[in-house]
Amino acid sequence: MSTVLLLNQPTTGHLNVMLTMALQMRDEGHKVRFLIPGKKVKLDPPFQVLKDAMSLPKTIARHGIPVDVILPPITALIKGIRVPYTSGYKEFSLVVGLASIGTAYYVKSILKYLESIKPDVLVSDFAFFPAHFAAELMDIPCAVIYHSGLPFKGSLIPPFASGLPIGAVPDELYRQHEQRERAVLRRLDEKLNRARQKFGLPPNPPDILRRPYSKWLNLVVSSQAIEAPRDNLTANTLYIGPCFTKRKNLPDICFPFGNLKSDRFKVYVSLGTVFNNKPEVFRKIMHALDHPDYQVVISAGGAYRKLIKRQIPNNVMLYPSVPQIDLLPNVDLVIGHGGNNSTNETLATGKPLIIMPIGGEQTDNASRVEYLGVGLRLNIMDFNAQELRQKVEQIKNNPGFQQRASLLKEAIAQTDGCSTSSGCIQWLAYHRRPLNRPEGFPITITRENFHDLMSGVPGQRR
Repeated sequence: MSTVLLLNQPTTGHLNVMLTMALQMRDEGHKVRFLIPGKKVKLDPPFQVLKDAMSLPKTIARHGIPVDVILPPITALIKGIRVPYTSGYKEFSLVVGLASIGTAYYVKSILKYLESIKPDVLVSDFAFFPAHFAAELMDIPCAVIYHSGLPFKGSLIPPFASGLPIGAVPDELYRQHEQRERAVLRRLDEKLNRARQKFGLPPNPPDILRRPYSKWLNLVVSSQAIEAPRDNLTANTLYIGPCFTKRKNLPDICFPFGNLKSDRFKVYVSLGTVFNNKPEVFRKIMHALDHPDYQVVISAGGAYRKLIKRQIPNNVMLYPSVPQIDLLPNVDLVIGHGGNNSTNETLATGKPLIIMPIGGEQTDNASRVEYLGVGLRLNIMDFNAQELRQKVEQIKNNPGFQQRASLLKEAIAQTDGCSTSSGCIQWLAYHRRPLNRPEGFPITITRENFHDLMSGVPGQRR
């Protein structure tokens, strides 16, 4: 059995996938532990985004997995506070900038930690570059985890975070987005390469954020069936399917499933874990769907306390949070912000979506669901009740959305992201060299072809 160290950015969305993988590997007998930016002492920061980040070590520990922390730089905390209050390219630029803050400091901290833990393999969130740098310096195999294929390039793929349709014809607006994207990616490359130079590492290839960068293994918790075509994927990049089946719901999350009405069109509304403090958006949604044909379930997050002070329509079930994974199979439509985890969890249950993106990957997920024909987009900054109601009715009355979503559900059901990730990471720990697909082997790893992959890759013992 192997000793596995998992490292990731301190956000709930980034942690969820990694935690599920860790639980699977632990159940298979491996020694797993986390190292993340944060603090173990009890704090009550005034900003919800910091509260969420500081609560992650407790979340990991509640699942019985050891966790240690690296104190984050103060500049990362200050900039992190701003994320929920930005959108579009400002949000994209801010988040990408956060990924490069304190790189050299984090690398030094990780190297010191590795001396005492001596893991067989590292598993790193793609947005936590210092983990891979440390792996290179120590020559420890490192699997990099991607939450979807969105970062990767393709001939039909518009500039990242542009929100332009997949396959859009380049025009002046397209070229403006290209210039903005290039500027953000260039700044990231420069900052990361300065840190690499301090440790004697060679520069990264250009546009490191838009390519699978681990020289050992890149795991994408998605399926090719639910992605737009990408053309810069490496032989050691594998689509393994979503990973969300082992996480525990929080003890205080209790949902009355018996109150869901079979004769209503059930709509689930959530704006995720970071951008949810938008009471005015939730109120507009409640107003638009205040009709006896609908039953609306809202996970309001940071907006809950403000919303509960006013009268709630009779057809609305309002909660600060809900057991989303358990709820999704019981609804007919999801209205959300388009985060990677929520989008993939929704597609895995075969439900259509209306995405109201705020920034970052959310705009690209909106383009993705439109491209796949399983959902529609709505401008969260400028929509009215009639527009939303029309889109809900469009999906409700057009069976094509549900039919296409059901086909994607079937494709995802052929994968087993938890077991596949554990098997691939164990292979990497044992063989200590890149796990490359044989020529012509499918990029999506399913239950059916996983053993063919393992037997088709020549092994080499340590």
